[in-house]
Amino acid sequence: MQQFNLPPSLDNTTRNTGSIPAMQQEQQHTTSSPTGQEAVQAVERGRLRQAVMHVRIQHFYCTLEEMFDPSLRGQCFVVGTGTGRPNEPGRVIDASPAATRLGISPGMALRRAHRIDARTRFLSASYDRYQPFLQQLYEHYRTYSRIIESRPIADAFIDLCGCEIPFDSPVSLAERLCAEIAKMGLTALVGIANGKTIAELAALMSRKDGRHGVFYIPRGREAAFVQTLPLSLLLQLRSVGTDAPSMLAELSEQREGKVARPFQVEGRSEHIDAVALAELVAHLRDFGITTFAQVATLTEEGLLRRLGRLGAWVHQVARGEDISLVVPDAPPLSQNARVRFNHAADANETCAAIQRLADYLSARLCEQRLKGQVIALILWPDRMHSETHKLLMDEEDEEVAVNPSEETIGGQMILSRHTDEADVIAHHSLMLFAHYHHTTYRYLQVQLRIGNIITAVPSYYLPPTRPRGRLTRKL
Repeated sequence: MQQFNLPPSLDNTTRNTGSIPAMQQEQQHTTSSPTGQEAVQAVERGRLRQAVMHVRIQHFYCTLEEMFDPSLRGQCFVVGTGTGRPNEPGRVIDASPAATRLGISPGMALRRAHRIDARTRFLSASYDRYQPFLQQLYEHYRTYSRIIESRPIADAFIDLCGCEIPFDSPVSLAERLCAEIAKMGLTALVGIANGKTIAELAALMSRKDGRHGVFYIPRGREAAFVQTLPLSLLLQLRSVGTDAPSMLAELSEQREGKVARPFQVEGRSEHIDAVALAELVAHLRDFGITTFAQVATLTEEGLLRRLGRLGAWVHQVARGEDISLVVPDAPPLSQNARVRFNHAADANETCAAIQRLADYLSARLCEQRLKGQVIALILWPDRMHSETHKLLMDEEDEEVAVNPSEETIGGQMILSRHTDEADVIAHHSLMLFAHYHHTTYRYLQVQLRIGNIITAVPSYYLPPTRPRGRLTRKL
């Protein structure tokens, strides 16, 4: 459950206004007061917040093992699944920098890593000891934004739209995060762009930027940045939003005219198939296409017809078009907002406050790409219609008297569908208020709650695929 109090300006406005027309007059006066320069600065701040920050932790497990055992520093060792022994089935989770220089990479079979270098030390993963560091790392992430999408190991995508920290440049914000992660003994590479894919590519190149592991791609410069990179860099991506099929398009479908439609999916349901991506990079290399700049000169329709949706996605990335969004890991159980009056508010003031609460929570839901189905309204009346005390039972089954001023009234309503629209939320909230309001009531505070929250990103299901046929040799 997440609870938000309204900003001070909004809360004070609601407290000091006496009616809805007065509130509208004050709002018009406030909006007409800023100068043109302040408006431009506000637009610039909003533009800077429309960015995605990708944090990539270098050698997370191996760095922690070196903290636990300092004798491992500079040594060639790997952390594997299971017992970690090379004579048993298992995979490499993480490899030290010395092992990486020898050609050992995460995901490789332990037996193969042993064949590359028999002197490599093999360790088993100690997840219980890693967990406190992971929790501390994600606590740092949450201080910078409410919209965080965690990725394998310790990586994360951070949407700056949910950042409540004032900043003039995303670079300064990322450098501050890198400094906090460095105090934990970890090394972070940060890439900032308008989409997850390009942000991860920027993080891969941040080590060469020389700005404490931070690489920022301003809006409008995505294509210029991507077209300087080789296609082989796609093989180093750990997670991007593609949801590409597990095999390339076959000739039989092309001849029958069954061309797959361009995909426009986003969110956590999108995953990349490493095998299909490696096949695509190798297939393009056969035709001499090794850079994104060469892919940008081709047509998207041709790549879609020959290589399927994965080819169309690569062409979009080559042109700097990235529609992937950051989706929070798990939606909260509910979101609350409350307004406290500095006096006993009448029905008009309370209705105006409910409208403000509905707009505020709707903006929160849209920002985090969430939708809710249950609307609950809680009111704190100044004086109940009946002056009798209410008796309740405490934990020890004893009667406890509750003063009328401490009682709350209200209820909830279940909608037919999930929504994030402010008008729908305000309409049903005012219906609840009309049901529980009495002409003699005045209210000290009002709270609005949205429950049964789900992620607003639609699910995407792959169409059925046929067995892979012979690849075409002509683009």
